[in-house]
Amino acid sequence: MAIAKVQHYVPQFLLRKFGNGKKDQVWVYDKSSSRAFPSNVRNVASESRFYDFEYQGHSISLEPWLAALEGEAHSVVHSIIEADSVKTLAAEQREILAAFLAVQLVRTRTFREEWDAFPRMIREHIQLAGDQVEPGSQADQLIQDLSANDLKEQTARVIYKAPDTYSEHFLNKEWVLASTTRKAPFLLSDNPLVRQNLVERPNRGNLGLALPGIEIYLPLSPTRALAMWCPTLVETVHRGALEISTRNEGVSGPEPHEVVRMSDALLSGEPVPYSPANVENFNSLQVIWSERYIFSSINDFHLAQSMLTEHPDLKTGPRATTA
Repeated sequence: MAIAKVQHYVPQFLLRKFGNGKKDQVWVYDKSSSRAFPSNVRNVASESRFYDFEYQGHSISLEPWLAALEGEAHSVVHSIIEADSVKTLAAEQREILAAFLAVQLVRTRTFREEWDAFPRMIREHIQLAGDQVEPGSQADQLIQDLSANDLKEQTARVIYKAPDTYSEHFLNKEWVLASTTRKAPFLLSDNPLVRQNLVERPNRGNLGLALPGIEIYLPLSPTRALAMWCPTLVETVHRGALEISTRNEGVSGPEPHEVVRMSDALLSGEPVPYSPANVENFNSLQVIWSERYIFSSINDFHLAQSMLTEHPDLKTGPRATTA
């Protein structure tokens, strides 16, 4: 079986959902140059031989394994969009999608850049602490820069083990289908599996997959996205809706509060309609987490432009620091 030379770190089946016309043309925004342009999905979120490497004199590629996983995940995503719900998924389908999500977490250019930066980060930490590393020691090997091939090999191991390492964290979340309109579409980026957590953890990170309050998102199309919420968030929504409904019982008036509508959608399995503020927050996460490129079904990147003007450091992807 011939292995594709151009290898995508965002699957083409996802990119095509954001494309237009028979040529699968998608709008692209380059954060590094602040430039928007149209492109075929074959030419974006990809690099030549991205998953190919040498090991003990043998040529190895993850591309066939990834292609097989993408094929299974594509079928599951198609069923979600067709049913317009995640409630209809069978256990096996959820497991397939969880494995796909686990792999997507670590298969991107952003993850590879972070892995490559790890030795430098450790060196900086040692220098700041004023410590010494004995030449030739295990610690000395840990802080040496990686060759291009070693970088590919090491990250390939992480990718291949990702379903066993991370799938359970996705399965333990409450899965919700978020919705918007084509006039205010969701964005997709070259690092599309994004996270946020509004629960403060002083002096500690709060974006771990298993942490209370974590929210994980993946765009599925311009109008639908998979949201995976910590169960405590869903409980909070239902509790808030109950309080609002009880307080307003028997009182006629305007449309129900957004929390009530969200609670109703969660209970029925229908898509949760996102307000303009929700959509903006969702899209801002795609901008923040993207390595370089953002994709859209329409040529409107005003949000990205304004965010980059205010925060120029967002022109590159997220990076761990020694702080």
